[in-house]
Amino acid sequence: MGTKQTLSAALALGFSSGCLEVALRAEPRLGLSAAEAATWLALAVGCGLAVALPAGLIGAAVDRRTGRRLGVGLVAAALLALHAGLWYRFEIVLNDFVRSPRVWGGLLGIAALSLVAGLALDRLLRRLAGVLWVAGALAAAAALALSRPPPAAAAAGPSVLLITLDTTRPDRLGPYGGPAQTPTLDRLAAEGVTFDQVIAPAPLTEPSHLAIMSGKPVHATGVVSNGTDFAASHPELLPDMLQRRFQEAGYRTGGFVSGFPLHGKWGWWHGFDVYDDDFGTVPGLHRLSLVRLYEQLFLPGNTLRERHGQHTAARTLSFLEGTGGQSFFVWMHLFDPHAPYEVSEEELAAAPRDGEPLDLPQYLPPPYRNVTDVDWIIDSYDREISKADRLVGEVLDQLEASGRLDDTLVIVTADHGESLTEHGYLFDHGDYLYDASLRVPLIVRYPPAVRAGLRVGCQTATTEILPTVVDMLGLRALDGERARSLAGVLAGEPCENMPVISATVAGRYMEDPPVDRSLRSATEELTTKLIVHSEGREDEGYAFFDLRADPGEERDLAGSRPEEVRAVRGLLGSMLEGNTVDVASPETDAGTMEALEALGYIE
Repeated sequence: MGTKQTLSAALALGFSSGCLEVALRAEPRLGLSAAEAATWLALAVGCGLAVALPAGLIGAAVDRRTGRRLGVGLVAAALLALHAGLWYRFEIVLNDFVRSPRVWGGLLGIAALSLVAGLALDRLLRRLAGVLWVAGALAAAAALALSRPPPAAAAAGPSVLLITLDTTRPDRLGPYGGPAQTPTLDRLAAEGVTFDQVIAPAPLTEPSHLAIMSGKPVHATGVVSNGTDFAASHPELLPDMLQRRFQEAGYRTGGFVSGFPLHGKWGWWHGFDVYDDDFGTVPGLHRLSLVRLYEQLFLPGNTLRERHGQHTAARTLSFLEGTGGQSFFVWMHLFDPHAPYEVSEEELAAAPRDGEPLDLPQYLPPPYRNVTDVDWIIDSYDREISKADRLVGEVLDQLEASGRLDDTLVIVTADHGESLTEHGYLFDHGDYLYDASLRVPLIVRYPPAVRAGLRVGCQTATTEILPTVVDMLGLRALDGERARSLAGVLAGEPCENMPVISATVAGRYMEDPPVDRSLRSATEELTTKLIVHSEGREDEGYAFFDLRADPGEERDLAGSRPEEVRAVRGLLGSMLEGNTVDVASPETDAGTMEALEALGYIE
């Protein structure tokens, strides 16, 4: 009878612990389907039983040998030790070696405390075995409820699809005369408006996307580095971000991102009914303790830091199918054009390696770092852009098949560009403020209000996307919102050049990071850029370029045109005066630093 009671209690503990783990880790923003939530539960319960039943058999044997009732307590101790130990290993001491006393000492302490707690609870758990089954069932029901996003109110306006292509230069795209095969973007340009001089506010993923979604340049958000928790450092940004305005207007809001710099932990999930920053096969599954252990031990390092665009597009399509007739705001971010530019194993094996290896970023996998042909790598970059174009086409095809495309405002842009050898900077971005990293595409399609085939040559910035959308759809506008709306320009009205300030960090991932800034000014006669380097750089001071005469920014005119430099410095100072906020320091915990290093943001 004792063995049967122990095993029955072990089953109840395994079942209830698995259900409880899912209930604690499920979130509405994951937007799990019923099948995905059931997968969570099945796997979590299976893992719980895989631990509880062997522990129950051992406990029953101990009961028979000692004549005491300890078995159920041993089951509870095993489950407590497992979950607490894995939490400690992967949340607290992730990057410490196992031989460190902080690791093995902490794990031994957790095991000892779990054993004491489990044995103390043995008698109570035996009496409550039946209650545990009920508690597990209630936890399973709660998990299913928590995994579904809240219903949105009915919005009457047109839908919006915002697509951001990571690390994408306009001069590689078909609509801009580039060599990459981009039939989807070609079609969008033919049916919409193409902007030729669009400047990003930063050459890094998180600061640039935050500027797009907030409508504020970097000096007004305070975020200059990837890995910055802007929700904690500048919570005043959250209520007025684009997704929040859509959500309060009754739209279904969904964000589907492909890279760690846009992880919800930095604050991105605010305002989204579903925010999919999970790169596993089933959303969120790696939050489960034993799944995370498996992934840490056996999966490649970048598996949970970036994902292929086909998975992001598939999640986006699933969300769109679930919106039915509701108006939606969807943001889809594709990371594919970001290095390393992936090719097949056969193509990589055949890459030229017959000369001096290129000075490539160290985060690239070893097979890439001994490639000797720049053109081969550039061609690989173009193919990644073409892949992203195909994925955008899949999403648009579904909207068209459902009859919703022409009632959807489609916006395609990028967070920043990429240096393809310019200034001796090979296949990377983030450290400098040259046009190779700051010029981005912007294509807008919406037949009811956008003039098809129009090209706009004036200088604009991606911070103008938010006020344009707000204006066109009648969302909540703010008094004194500084960025201009391009709604009239999209309809064919004249466009004026606007000066654009961009910024980047001169020293990454430190407290109070120094900041470089640039001001790109354009008139009908002249386009110039002033770069102000922070203290501590080898090239500290100013650089000044005439971009009409020198589009490659190879001739620094700061010394020969001091009066112009002084005038542009004054304009920059006046634009910054009263419009800057404190620079937020990035997170420097071990897990964040490891992830950013794997993606090339830390050398």
